Amino acid sequence: MEERRPRGVPLSPKSMVDSVADWPLHRVVEHLRKKEKEEHIPPSDGRVYSRSCVRFLNPIIEELALEFGISRGRICRCLSYHGAAILQVDRVLSDLSKAYKKARRLALEKNNPDIADIINGLTPYSPRDVDASKTSFRVYDTWVQADIEDMAQVCGVYPGQYAQVAMIRSILTCDIPTFESVVERLTQESKRWDVWMRFRLAVMEVAVSYWESVL
Repeated sequence: MEERRPRGVPLSPKSMVDSVADWPLHRVVEHLRKKEKEEHIPPSDGRVYSRSCVRFLNPIIEELALEFGISRGRICRCLSYHGAAILQVDRVLSDLSKAYKKARRLALEKNNPDIADIINGLTPYSPRDVDASKTSFRVYDTWVQADIEDMAQVCGVYPGQYAQVAMIRSILTCDIPTFESVVERLTQESKRWDVWMRFRLAVMEVAVSYWESVL
């Protein structure tokens, strides 16, 4: 990947979308370290919980923490910040967000709570390979947590599931040779997510068209 010159990115959702999504993981870690050191303001603590975890994800995260010489909580913050940025520019999720908002508006305009119940129903998504153990992840600041929670609702999954996909997308930008052996495993999990979200988008678009025509 061609190395891009950082543009003094402030820690804000808008700037995340504009540039951080294109960075490899090591640059994100370096950037956040520098920003926190210069500003002397630690991020607010955010955390998401999950009833299960993508199998082998936790050991990968722990090894990444060792590689970068930081704690598990700190690398999770970096991964969530980076991964949320990557998912924000995902075309399928962008279209899904638009369809979801349109359906929610229809529910209000038609005074039809059934529509809201349908679109807020959880999608039966699950990782291809799952560890049933409960787990939690620190996320970078409360605004990243809020973005994860909002988009999890759009995608019809729990925030913990969305956060794991975000972190996987971030890990897949890592260029440390040690992690080449797990790229295929994480790529397959990422592709499975894509399949489910394309399906949810297709269903949502058909549903919106139907509701517009009959209600």
